[in-house]
Amino acid sequence: MLWVKSLETGITMIDEQHKQLFVQAGNLVDKENANRHKEIIEFLDKYIMKHFSDEQKMHRDTKYPKADAHKKMHDEYIVIFRKLKDKYVKEGPTIENNLGVNKTVIGWLKDHIMLHDKEYAAYFKSSQ
Repeated sequence: MLWVKSLETGITMIDEQHKQLFVQAGNLVDKENANRHKEIIEFLDKYIMKHFSDEQKMHRDTKYPKADAHKKMHDEYIVIFRKLKDKYVKEGPTIENNLGVNKTVIGWLKDHIMLHDKEYAAYFKSSQ
């Protein structure tokens, strides 16, 4: 899935990070990058951690009332992603693993942005 404007939260830093996650997830399942799958999934792992950390800092700084629940979703996602990462590193870009990337990285992220990050963005904008 490519980035679409409807995923924008209106918070520049968050949107840029989300775009990068989508680009790298796309790179991971692109057959032309099959020999780079370990490098790309390692990048995704580190970038997801950075993104979640940055987002959670914003939640704390703005005293977002749903910060704890949002962090819990991030923590649960990290466990799911790391299982996928381990499988991907061991087995490579199989059809099953690429479908897992589409579901786990792109699908989860899209749903999370549309529901939870946009909800935070509305709070953030109203608190400015």
